[in-house]
Amino acid sequence: MVELKKIRKVFSSNGVKALDGADFDLCEGEIHALLGENGAGKSTLMHIMAGFMKPGEERIGTHTARPGRIFVDGKEQRFSSPARALSAGIGMVRQHPHHIPGFLVWESCAVGSQARPAIWMNRHTKRQSIAAVNDRFRFGLPLDTFTERLTVSEGQKAAILALLLRNVRYLIFDEPTAVLSPGETENLFKLFKQLRDEGKGIVLISHKLDETLKLADRITVLRQGKTQASAKAGELDAGSLGELIFGTEALHADVSTSFAGTAAAGDLLFAGPPALVLKDFAVNVPGRPLIRGLSLKLERGRIMGIAGVRDSGLETLELAVTGFLPSSGLLNINGSVLPETERVKAFRDAGGAYLGTRNEEALSIRDMLLIHAHRRLEHRGFLDKKEIKRWVNSIMSLSKVPSREKAASTAFSGGQLQRILITRELQENASLLVLSDPGRGLDRRYRKRLAFLLREKAAAGTAILIFSTDVEELLSLSDSIMVLRNGVFSVAAALTGQDVPAALQETIREAMV
Repeated sequence: MVELKKIRKVFSSNGVKALDGADFDLCEGEIHALLGENGAGKSTLMHIMAGFMKPGEERIGTHTARPGRIFVDGKEQRFSSPARALSAGIGMVRQHPHHIPGFLVWESCAVGSQARPAIWMNRHTKRQSIAAVNDRFRFGLPLDTFTERLTVSEGQKAAILALLLRNVRYLIFDEPTAVLSPGETENLFKLFKQLRDEGKGIVLISHKLDETLKLADRITVLRQGKTQASAKAGELDAGSLGELIFGTEALHADVSTSFAGTAAAGDLLFAGPPALVLKDFAVNVPGRPLIRGLSLKLERGRIMGIAGVRDSGLETLELAVTGFLPSSGLLNINGSVLPETERVKAFRDAGGAYLGTRNEEALSIRDMLLIHAHRRLEHRGFLDKKEIKRWVNSIMSLSKVPSREKAASTAFSGGQLQRILITRELQENASLLVLSDPGRGLDRRYRKRLAFLLREKAAAGTAILIFSTDVEELLSLSDSIMVLRNGVFSVAAALTGQDVPAALQETIREAMV
């Protein structure tokens, strides 16, 4: 059993109190869901449990509050690194696990799995033992493939396999289904149940209440860094969880949010050429799924969703439309045909904005927000410090995330970073906005806020293209949906804004896999 008692954490870079005496425990043979809104402290607490962060002491008045204590099987532990946590049987699988490039899958999994450090190992015997675990848990991993060729879901399984080879008893999963298709999510949950039945303790961090209630044995809720409740899953429903996560006042205020004036945005007509036109659009990049002769037209004021499995061409199309991958055929944005060179810059210059998979976590908040805005904040070739400060403060205020200008992005939760980056792109005043899984890491309250903001943008004439593996997200945000499968569109459906028929939802899900 793992016990976290009165854990505290304050990030010195921005003064944010992430954890304020939080409690949590995990038993072997259970799935324990950890819930809370963005910034509640979920990921921070689990990073401390897995050794990626240390709890921090806090000055309160004239005395210093203890950082908290961690116990494993009744023995107090102090984790100075993930390796120390692994030695105690605790491992964490992140949304996008890192594997060693240039290594075969089995080789990457084998690194660090030796009982003792060794100069050499018997490659044949080691591969056989890894293959046995691969078969036992039905991972179906291509062990002799290079790690760079793994799909998102395969990458997660490889990370789990690597932990199992280290004999971990407790596994932490942070938003594991955020970029998985419904079919991949179902398979992952089957694996969770098998691991639980074999005695493993599993922590699941998620914002998806319905799937959490179906899967979890126990649920703990954090709010503002404190533990609000811990109970068996059968004792809670979505309504009571919502109140625990957001508080009664905030939840009721959120439910009453008005969407008046934006619901009919898609019915408005805007002058000028379509925001995006693709014709005979194809992408052929080695190592990536093919895109074969696609055509579509997106008018201003409309929101179009592109559904699919990320490794079946979704990411390839997304990166090609925004100029990050070479393509053939017509790519026209706001009446301008993008050139074959310097397409990323041309995409922005033609009125495009893009929020893709986050890869900016190593930057400070200031630098993250200046990536696309620096040109308009220059004065005679130099950046205007006052304008930079004003710009950063305005983004942080609009995204409702407390910060200092030079705070490290690692001091924020994934949901908070997503809110900041969404706000950054919304402030670009672009006529074409391309978003990749925009609801990733967002809690229910901010997902509603996101829907309102996108409808508001559409009503003002912005065309919005959303790439997502989350069917529920696309149905709630889009005027129309296209399903991409094996590089071609297999389903096209117009949405009326009313409840989507269950048959159409099922058709979309089936077309994705």
